[in-house]
Amino acid sequence: MTYLDIPLPRLAVAFALVLVAILVSMRMGLHLTWALLVGAVRGAVQLLAVGYLLVLLFAHQQPASVLGLLAVMLFVAAWTSASRVEHGPGLRVLLPRSLAAIVVGSSVALVPIFVLVLHPSPWFDARYLVPLSGMIVANAMNVVAQVQERIFASTTRDGTQAQIEQLLALGATSRQALGPEVTAAVRAALIPTLNGLLTVGLVALPGMMTGQILSGTAPDHAIRYQIIILYQLVVVAAVSGSMAAYFARRVLFTKWDQLVVRRDG
Repeated sequence: MTYLDIPLPRLAVAFALVLVAILVSMRMGLHLTWALLVGAVRGAVQLLAVGYLLVLLFAHQQPASVLGLLAVMLFVAAWTSASRVEHGPGLRVLLPRSLAAIVVGSSVALVPIFVLVLHPSPWFDARYLVPLSGMIVANAMNVVAQVQERIFASTTRDGTQAQIEQLLALGATSRQALGPEVTAAVRAALIPTLNGLLTVGLVALPGMMTGQILSGTAPDHAIRYQIIILYQLVVVAAVSGSMAAYFARRVLFTKWDQLVVRRDG
């Protein structure tokens, strides 16, 4: 069995789906017409460009080129994650911390799988390293942004600030005082991953597994890869989320456990 080829003219037909979303936006007054149009065109251009780049990378892959692409992916993910935090201290402060949280979480998810499970040959085989890393890094990016935004946003509220300062006055550490906000933020960031884990195969077939099956891979083999990815998504969300919460706490408090009051992003 082989996959069904989709010529570019036929691919353009799918753009009609975006037009439906644009019509809905116009009908409901969502003011998202331009954003949807630009997003659809930009997404297609980016994916096509990456597709041709991957063709070249697969044909002439070297450790430096593969690792360089991964470095770019990590930096873009960190930049995007930090820039989405509206109530935080700013990009200059958040960017390195977002990058650290994404790198740590992604490494915990990726390194054991490539070392102990997949054993690609060569170890830098882009056909495995790039797509798997992309999915994991993207998930880490979303989790880090959600955790940081929720923690920083909660501490801008006067009620939360007063509660934290009262706990500090009673002798609580910064970790104890911020504990409820951290718990709520990390828990909320983990819910989409947990929902996906609990409903996979019952509500939806994951994208990678579907793509493999459509390209002719035996379903049982595709499922094994998807199980690996599901478990990776769980650990990257947990580790990246906890790291993001740790860095947020370090930003919010001085070394003497004094709350740095922030009224706005």
